[in-house]
Amino acid sequence: MQFRVTETIAAARHDVVRAMGDPDYYESLGDSSSSVRPPELLSTTTDSGFMRVRVRYAFAGAITGPAAMVVDVDKLSWVIETDYDSVAHVGTLLVVPDNYAGMLRCQGTLTLSESDGVTVEVIAGRLEVKVPFVSGAAEKAIVGGFTRQFELEAAAMAAWCAR
Repeated sequence: MQFRVTETIAAARHDVVRAMGDPDYYESLGDSSSSVRPPELLSTTTDSGFMRVRVRYAFAGAITGPAAMVVDVDKLSWVIETDYDSVAHVGTLLVVPDNYAGMLRCQGTLTLSESDGVTVEVIAGRLEVKVPFVSGAAEKAIVGGFTRQFELEAAAMAAWCAR
């Protein structure tokens, strides 16, 4: 399933990029989502204008129906690896499941543009779920969850950058 999410962040792009690699930003998120535990910044490395950020997320909602027979909700966690080029203002995203790696594949791109001190974040990619009978519904639910999380994080990012 292809997806595209666009969020406007009321902050300058350089502040957004700085926050992406700052543990204090992730700690400020707290329990801002009902279906995802607070994200955990695992690592940030920078080298010659490139930044790699690894953030762990864990599902905190409920799963019902056939999916509940296939996956253990306590094992639904993943790392989003972002490689960002601060000169070109583009990056790649890779979702790496901690468990169930054969059931989910997701990768995409990240673009940050700036106009009048406001950052527009565009995340586009492809998500594939490989679970018989529930793949389509699971993909829609996951993309919906990603979209809600990106929206919450855009608002939190703007608030954090304004401090």
